[in-house]
Amino acid sequence: MRLNDVWNVYLKNNGVDFVRFIDISSLTGNVAGEYACAVLFGKILTKGYLQAIRDGRKPERQEFGIAEHAMDALADKFSEKLASEGYKSVSRIRSPLLPHKTIARLAGIGFIGKNTLLISNEYGGAVVLGKVLTNAPFLSEPPQPMEPQCGECNVCAEICPAKALLGKQWSITTSRNEMLVRKLCNPCMKCMVYCPYTVRYMDS
Repeated sequence: MRLNDVWNVYLKNNGVDFVRFIDISSLTGNVAGEYACAVLFGKILTKGYLQAIRDGRKPERQEFGIAEHAMDALADKFSEKLASEGYKSVSRIRSPLLPHKTIARLAGIGFIGKNTLLISNEYGGAVVLGKVLTNAPFLSEPPQPMEPQCGECNVCAEICPAKALLGKQWSITTSRNEMLVRKLCNPCMKCMVYCPYTVRYMDS
C-alpha cells in the first residue's frame, strides 16, 4: 500500500470526510518553509445542524465547535505520527499567510467567498478543515486554485445582523480587513447558512 493510501485510511478512520495531498513547493515568499506537501482534510457539517441555525433554533450539539476542535486535535496527532516515522511535519502554522482555506483553495475544493469563508461547490461553507505540512514523500497534486464565484451575490453581507461584512469580493491581494470589520463580527453563522451554495447543500 502506498504512503498516500496508508495515511488516507488513517485519517478517514479518525472521522474525516475527505483528504487531499497538495504540492505547495511553488508557494512564494517562503510561506511554506521547508515543507513541500500539505495534507488537507475536513469534516462536513450536517444538514440538520445548518437548518437549525437558519431556522433560528438552537442545534442539539455545537457541531461546528466540536468538529473544529476534532480537526485541530487530529492534525496534531497526525503530525506527531509522521514525525515518529522520520518525516518533518507541522500542524500549528505561525504564518497568517497560510490558513486552512488557502490550502483548500489551492486544492480546488472551493473559493473564498465574500463572507471570508471557504465555499465549496458541493457543500457551500459547511466544511471544517485541518491540515499538516510535511516533507513526507506523498504523491501530491499540483495547485488548482479556484477563483471566486460570488459574482453580484451579496446575500452574506445583507443577512449579517452586525453589518460586519463589506460585500467585497476576494482576490489574491485583498486583505481580510477589506472584507470584514472583525470587531463587529460575532459567530452567528448566518453568513454561512444563507450562502446560496450552503442552501443548495442543505436543501438537496
